[in-house]
Amino acid sequence: MSIRLINTTSLQMKTFVGRSTPPYAILSHTWVEDEEVSLLELQAIADDPNHPARHKSGYNKILKTCQIAVQHHCLGWAWVDTCCIDKSSSAELSEAINSMFKWYKKAAVCFAYLDDLLEGPVGTDRTALGNCRWFTRGWCLQELIAPSKIEFHNSRWQCVGTKRMLLSHIAAITKIDENALAHRKHLQNYAVGRKMSWAARRTTTRTEDAAYCLLGIFGATCRCSTGKAAELS
Repeated sequence: MSIRLINTTSLQMKTFVGRSTPPYAILSHTWVEDEEVSLLELQAIADDPNHPARHKSGYNKILKTCQIAVQHHCLGWAWVDTCCIDKSSSAELSEAINSMFKWYKKAAVCFAYLDDLLEGPVGTDRTALGNCRWFTRGWCLQELIAPSKIEFHNSRWQCVGTKRMLLSHIAAITKIDENALAHRKHLQNYAVGRKMSWAARRTTTRTEDAAYCLLGIFGATCRCSTGKAAELS
């Protein structure tokens, strides 16, 4: 299994295979249409400092992910779905859809960026956390369950808590068993209907993504030629 990562200092891309993969941070977020930066755009920015993609909000998400990864976790690599997958390649896109759960599970830390959570401590207003769009998106379900370590960041990229700290509150929001969230009980020990209920209130932009985003949770794979080309989160 190969994975394309971003160097957190230089923003240069490099592909790793299997055990050669270094520790990395991974981003979970909801997409903003026309504001995300693709692989080709990130490569173009490296060659042209004045490239218009530099002004997209998605580019700031890439920068912040890398900055926090290196400054707070001493990580030299990061993965962001918008630019670490070549969506023009159906083969790579198919591999990415099948590998997504494993990539999030193996990450050293996952940053969940809640762009609609305003500044302020979650501890004083946890209702606001439950109202975030991130908790309604299909792809974000596996991005919540798979990683062992998640840091939740508000719109100003302030860390408002971790998955461990907020475990009971997240379980109440999502109706997902705390044992599943904390990896104390394997997903294969949950009934199909139970796992389907976790996705009941979540939506995806593309109809087929409603199935693709659950592959990792059910331990399944598929040979798909479309999927996250339009939206990953």
